[in-house]
This record gives sequence, structure tokens and C-alpha cells, in this order.
Amino acid sequence: MLTPNTIVVIADDLTGANDTALQFFAKGAVTEILLDYNKMPIKNMQIDVWAVSTESRNKDPEEAYIRTEEAYTLFKNKLNVDYFYKKLDSTLRGNIGQEIMAALKITEKDCAIVAPAFVQEGRITIGGYQLLKGVPIERTEAARDPHVPVFESSIPNILKKQIPNGEELVGLIDFSIVSKGAAPLVLKINELIKQGKKLIVVDAVSVVDMEQIVLAIKKSNYDILPCGSAGLAQAFAKDWLQETKPQNIKKTVPPLPKLILSGSATELSALQLKKVQEDDDIENTYFISLKTEDILEGVSKNIINRVVSNLQKTNIVAVHVSDINVELEDEHSRANELLIDQGITKDELASRITKYLATLAQKVKQERDFALITIGGETSYKCCEALYYDNLQVIDIVLPAIPLCMSSNAQLVITKSGNLGTPTTLLEILKYFERHE
Repeated sequence: MLTPNTIVVIADDLTGANDTALQFFAKGAVTEILLDYNKMPIKNMQIDVWAVSTESRNKDPEEAYIRTEEAYTLFKNKLNVDYFYKKLDSTLRGNIGQEIMAALKITEKDCAIVAPAFVQEGRITIGGYQLLKGVPIERTEAARDPHVPVFESSIPNILKKQIPNGEELVGLIDFSIVSKGAAPLVLKINELIKQGKKLIVVDAVSVVDMEQIVLAIKKSNYDILPCGSAGLAQAFAKDWLQETKPQNIKKTVPPLPKLILSGSATELSALQLKKVQEDDDIENTYFISLKTEDILEGVSKNIINRVVSNLQKTNIVAVHVSDINVELEDEHSRANELLIDQGITKDELASRITKYLATLAQKVKQERDFALITIGGETSYKCCEALYYDNLQVIDIVLPAIPLCMSSNAQLVITKSGNLGTPTTLLEILKYFERHE
């Protein structure tokens, strides 16, 4: 029997909302993801977990604060919420400080515990520093994000710079305390709150650490807002949904062609696509590598025809931008000349890429039905928006951080962050379809 608890997850991008919602679905909760927090179908009272993206990661700090404030206000006023969870990017991108402060204001919590580690994906916090597979975040591809580059690996330092009076409001609990378990952790949390700390960063290098953080929050005398990645959400799902049962019904999906739209320029995304191309077990694949010139010209009839003509039966068509970074590495390339001539920055080019892929999805949908696989947070949101999805419902677990969703107009959708997973993640997604069709 499902618990009557209502849980609300607020994320700053769609892939973050999805991978966090999945952690609660895995415990048996009925989970709904909203693309627009202003379109909440509150009459559906069968929903246990609501997840929403404010799409504020790439916005300026003031707008990010306002969007987060609005989302929390709407849910607080319209639903009897038992638990709020603030989803943070585990690579520290976005306006994390401003959004936590907005969440604290509306929920009226005593403080926020900030634990963005996602140890299952190799992202840990030690000494307040965020590491990805042992490398400080500022030395990974997150530092080259075209919209929100990360120049700092110290979470406390990032937060102090993002919020007013940061030096007084931000605290840290390092691993020397976390490693001793929940009891010392509770004492330290209580001590920091008494000192006036509102954002308390907590180290975590294992799943056990996450579980101890959850236990400490539960035992604290204070009302605390948990803020973290899908990793911390997984630990909270065990506590908040104790009466639920894991999803264990094998799903079947209709045999549809798969359209992969990748707006991610990360090396990992490129490698994931390459693994699919090289795999002998995956047949009937067709790849279209977009160039900078294609993006600037807009979606052509030729591209639409190439996609539609190959999007047959259970074929796979992948449209991606993995080669654009290679083009732009040469300062004297035609791609760079085009950007200079038209006065377009790399940030603006990234926005044009997502718009291009969203338009392509819309045009192709007019002629073909397909299962949609998107790579990249903004790409995922823009494509879903272009296809008029108001919400997504999680219906199965593809991989531990990747859900299969059904859109509001009954289309299968899988979204994936550009820097999530291993080199074989996309291959495993496609093999999921093979096993379940």
C-alpha cells in the first residue's frame, strides 16, 4: 500500500527533475513530472511525487530566484505537501545559492542541508570540494559549459559568492564528522544552526554517508530542507516512502523507431554516440552530424526528409552536434568565421542548437511516430515543449538514473543529461528497447 505522503521535487532543469523523480518511482511511488509549474493538474490526487523543472539553470540569478520562489509558492498553496526536496546539479552548475534561499523563504525551514554528491555516478564531496571521479569539478567539462561554466570546486565558496551575507550564512560539516555517523552529525547540524547558518554543506563519499545524512536530518530538532542530487533523493526515498513496494512489473513497449536528439557537446556524449555506431548488435542506425553552418541556416527540408525517410519500423536515427566543438577548436575554421560574421557567441550558438533540435522534433512528429531520446538538459526541455508535453509520467526504470516516461500525449520519452553515465549508457538505453519491445 502506498504511503499518503506528498513529495515535491523542484529542479532547475528537466533531466534533473527526471533522474530525481525516478528514485521515488523505484520505491513504488506514482510520479509525475511537470514541464510548467503553472500547469499543475491538482485534481489528480493519485500522485505521490511531483517533480518540476523551473528551467532556471541558465537564467540570471534574479530570475532563477523568482522562478524558484513561484514554484514553491504554488505547490505550498495548492497541495498538502509533506516533504519538499530541492534538486541540485551534482556538477554545481546553475544558481544553486539563490534557489536554495528562495526555497528556504517559502518553506520557512530553519536551514538547508546541501549535499550534491552523487556517489553512484562518481561525484563525491570531500572537504566541501566537489569531485567527479577524483577530479575537481572546475577541471572537468563542467568548467566549459557554454551557458553556466563552473570555475570553482568548493561548494561553500560558490554559495558564499552567490548569496548576500554568505560568510555568515554558509557552514560546512566535513568528512571527519560524517564518518562517525548520524549522532555526531546531528550535534554539528544543531550547533551550526544555533550559530545562524542557513546553508550547511555536508561531505559524502558513499551511499552510507547519504543514509547517515538522512538519519541526522530526521533526528534533528530543527525543520530542515534537503538539497542535493538524485543520490541524496534515493536515500530519502527509503525514508519518506517506507510503505511502498519497488516496481517489479516487467514493462512492454510498442516497437517504434527511435529518434535520438543530442544537443550536448560533451566528450562523454560524443563517446556514447560513437559506442552505438561501433556496436555490431545495434542494427539499422542512421547518424546525422550537424555542423555549425546547419544550425545557423535553420532546419532544412533536406534534413527533415533524411530523418523521416530513415525513421522506419524500429530503426534508430541520431541527430547530434558532437562535431561542432571540433569545428570551433580551429580559430580559422569556416565555423568560427560564420560566428564572427554574424556576431554570434558560443552561448548564443548553444541556444540555437536546442531551438534547432526542438524545431526538428516538431517537424518530424508531423510525419512519423517515434520514441524520443534526448541528450542534454535544455535540449530535453525544448524538445518536449515543442511537442506540447505538459507533463511526463515515469513508467519504468531504464538505468538507475534514467527513467522511461510517458508524455501527456502518450509518447515514450527518455531524457539524459549530457554529462551523465558511462560510455555505454546510450547503448544500454537502446538495448532496453530491444528487450522490452
